[in-house]
Amino acid sequence: MSLESLLTRSWYGGAKWTQLFLPLIPLVRRIVEKKRAVFLANPALSYTAPVPVIVVGNISTGGTGKSPMVVALCEWLRSEGFKPGIVSRGHGAKLSAPTIVTESSLAQDVGDEPAMLAGRTQCPMVVYPKRAEAVKCLLERFDVDVVISDDGMQHYALNRDIEMAMIDAQRGVGNGYLLPVGPLREPVERLASVDFIVSITEQLTAKLNSLPFQVIPAALQSDCLLSLDGSRSLSFEEAFIKGDKPWHVMAGIGNPERFLSTLKSLGLDKVGSARWFTDHYGYKADDIPKLGPVIMTEKDAVKCKALSLANDEVWFLPVRLELPAELKTQLLQKLNNIQNEKRHE
Repeated sequence: MSLESLLTRSWYGGAKWTQLFLPLIPLVRRIVEKKRAVFLANPALSYTAPVPVIVVGNISTGGTGKSPMVVALCEWLRSEGFKPGIVSRGHGAKLSAPTIVTESSLAQDVGDEPAMLAGRTQCPMVVYPKRAEAVKCLLERFDVDVVISDDGMQHYALNRDIEMAMIDAQRGVGNGYLLPVGPLREPVERLASVDFIVSITEQLTAKLNSLPFQVIPAALQSDCLLSLDGSRSLSFEEAFIKGDKPWHVMAGIGNPERFLSTLKSLGLDKVGSARWFTDHYGYKADDIPKLGPVIMTEKDAVKCKALSLANDEVWFLPVRLELPAELKTQLLQKLNNIQNEKRHE
């Protein structure tokens, strides 16, 4: 088990040994809160874009559903007549300057999530750890009237007009502690300052209901499995109900257990193996089983497409997020107000 997996299980599973680091919490809290306070007190330290900026992030480590939300926002914004663009850090890529991402970009060059997002959304996209520079490049090169930042809630050098915090339905905020005692990048109270708190779930769980903030549930939808190259589809009935072979499940994401739960809800009951890798893991051909059907996430598939695989039964699960009506109504009103304000600045 990797250190990342061990810590994650401890933070969300109620293990006590991480509390050995409790004496560090006051120091960590001061550092985290001072960082934000400095930028809030000095607006000139942050870049303010001439168009609305929506940050889709979280206050915890691990996967919370940011990517499906970014895709859903892009699709909805275009349907409303907006011209969205995306910026992201480009995790794992060695970037010396803001880099444009296209649907043909390789994951190792721009990051796995950006490669997936560019392919799914067909929106202009730029990656760079300094997100303010990424936004400037995006606006210089493309006709964009709203920017979505994939992650970056703690990246205060980029001013934001709307913050959307994603939170996991089953894990919630874990043990409620800041790193390294718990999974939180910022204190729970930080959620009071965001515009929307969204969880990928059909119904709010007890952990979400226990939070002193309004959480909006948003459900994931999926219609079928797709082959690694996207040329073939397989219904869930064909794959999981009529099929008699056990499936090899693989994931290199922040919360792989949620992926397995999703598959089981779709009918998967024959699991030959379940193998989890660290988030943003760089796959090798030897990692993929050579026999039997394999299923992975779309983010994993982006990295595995370039591999020479002997197994032609490798599939991934494409998902889409249904934006709740109340979220769309409130978000549209905010965006229109922000655009009007920026026009008169």
